[in-house]
Amino acid sequence: MSTHRENRGLHLDGLARVVRNSLLNEYFILPLAGAAYWATRDKSSRDDFARILKLLKLPQTIELAQVARAALYLGLSGAALSINDFLTKWTANNWSRNRPGEWQDWSKEIVVVTGGSSGIGENIVKGLLRRNPRTVIVIVDFAPLSWAPPDMTQGKTIHYYQADLSKPDVVRDVCARIRTEVGNPTVLVNNAGLARGFSVLEGSFADTEVTMKTNLTAPFLLIKEFLPEMVKNDHGHIVNICSMSAVVPPPGIVDYAASKAGIQALHEGLALELRYWHDAPRVRLTNAMCSFIRTPLLQGLPRQPQFISPLLHVETVSESIVDTLYSGYGRVIYLPGVMRYITCLRAFPEWVFRILIRNDSAHLAIGFKGRQRIDETGGLQVAS
Repeated sequence: MSTHRENRGLHLDGLARVVRNSLLNEYFILPLAGAAYWATRDKSSRDDFARILKLLKLPQTIELAQVARAALYLGLSGAALSINDFLTKWTANNWSRNRPGEWQDWSKEIVVVTGGSSGIGENIVKGLLRRNPRTVIVIVDFAPLSWAPPDMTQGKTIHYYQADLSKPDVVRDVCARIRTEVGNPTVLVNNAGLARGFSVLEGSFADTEVTMKTNLTAPFLLIKEFLPEMVKNDHGHIVNICSMSAVVPPPGIVDYAASKAGIQALHEGLALELRYWHDAPRVRLTNAMCSFIRTPLLQGLPRQPQFISPLLHVETVSESIVDTLYSGYGRVIYLPGVMRYITCLRAFPEWVFRILIRNDSAHLAIGFKGRQRIDETGGLQVAS
């Protein structure tokens, strides 16, 4: 869910959190409903209730039985939400619990974070280091590090590899180096991505190609490189940074949105292969479905209600991912939380979804600007 950082904490996620922990908290509301029901059988209790209404200057027409009934419905609604959360969690994790001690000592894990030189990736790395400074972390990025790792970690627990992930040969070589020089990764965070910011007609062949190779092909190849050892040990966690653009593709980044739709398919299809083909139910998968994030890629404030869908901070996204990794279980992360319901609207008739959701993406009043340039070989070069 969104945090205090977004829109000064004034957003739907915050309100939903308060309601869920109070009115829809079945552990509190259902006993209250039971107490109210039994109180209706006692005349003195009904008289006390009437005096309370008068003291609070509430309508005297409210009856204790109505309160009991409302509390019962609220409590049952909260219980239904908890059951839904339970089924969602365990279905996503193949109904398999972690082994005793698994995911408890993160100094035994090797984490690869692509695009860790800045932004979300940087904050994921820093979040992991705050939890356990001895965690071995491998950063793979085209850009040099924009932050300085602690002196005691660089070259020991923090490793950096410069790589253009849009080139399959480079991906293969850097993965071989990681296995030889560091070890077999147990966690892979496919975070690296780019958006050129051109329309379908304006973008060049190279723009489209480098976007697809970096955002979609590279995660596939990285998974192919590191997954065999995870399957062998039935232990691992793969995190893919997806986007709500996979569901609602805005104009100007259609190639980016298409690559993220591919990431969505990768997440869902790989989950079935791990369970039914590879017998590796404890290799966890997480997919982060995020709305607009305050990164250098985005220019301007999205023209959408900030109360309903606030502009996210990178720390909010990274903290959610680190918390998920430390839980030892995979899931789909919706940020802000309302995005899960927008995704549900996809099942509505096409005209309904287009009128309610998709048409608005053409009037967001924001721009997308890629930070990289493409050289004469079709690879990336850092923009000056």
